[in-house]
Amino acid sequence: MADATQLDGVNWLSVLTNGGPVGVSILILLVLLSVATWAVIFERWRALRHLQMMSDDFMQEFWDSKSLSDLNGKLKDLDYSPAREVFRSGYNEMVRVLQVREKRGLSSSAPLSIDTVRRALGKSRQLEEVQLSRNMTFLAVSASACPFIGLFGTVVGIIRAFHDIGQTGSSSLAAVAPGISEALIATALGLAAAIPAVIAYNFFAGKARQQLLILEGFSTDFLNILERHFNLGRSEQVVPHTPVAGSALSTIADA
Repeated sequence: MADATQLDGVNWLSVLTNGGPVGVSILILLVLLSVATWAVIFERWRALRHLQMMSDDFMQEFWDSKSLSDLNGKLKDLDYSPAREVFRSGYNEMVRVLQVREKRGLSSSAPLSIDTVRRALGKSRQLEEVQLSRNMTFLAVSASACPFIGLFGTVVGIIRAFHDIGQTGSSSLAAVAPGISEALIATALGLAAAIPAVIAYNFFAGKARQQLLILEGFSTDFLNILERHFNLGRSEQVVPHTPVAGSALSTIADA
């Protein structure tokens, strides 16, 4: 049976034990970065998949609810999702707007400005973008830095090979092989850490952008419902067609 320290005929333990302190430190650093990269990849894949499922469930709950105030009452029973937080922010701002109008004694039939709600929704989307992009910076750093760290290890290995030639006075393959092996292994480890990081970063960045577009569309639907109820609905008595808009905002002020 082959030695456990050998893979494809290469004795990795021998390479490490015979390597210089700088080269060994670089190899260990690249191994740690590779492990950390895969840990982040697994965490991001699991987190984004869960957030997407929770947002889809909340969107379904949103359109199936009889009123926005009824949905707001259910928020504590719903799992965290970006869509839920965007809704919470917009709903709370709408309640504050209605309370201010009531304190000022403004007519309930007057058109209502929802600019503050729009800004609240935009701020909430920005905060959720931070959550969706969590740990993505590490993937970007790993993808860009690991090849250069590996290149540095390559240079160190080549320097060591020339140093061994000078020390032994021989340019035989046996004299330069340890340094060359160390150099090539550093290059391989740098690429092994960088390639998955590049692929994962672009994949997860696309998933995050997709979620942000969904949140933007949801925010638009939410604002359209408010606009129809408080402006078109109050001034022209237009009946909204969406199930959630029919009775949703008639009870929003009581929340």
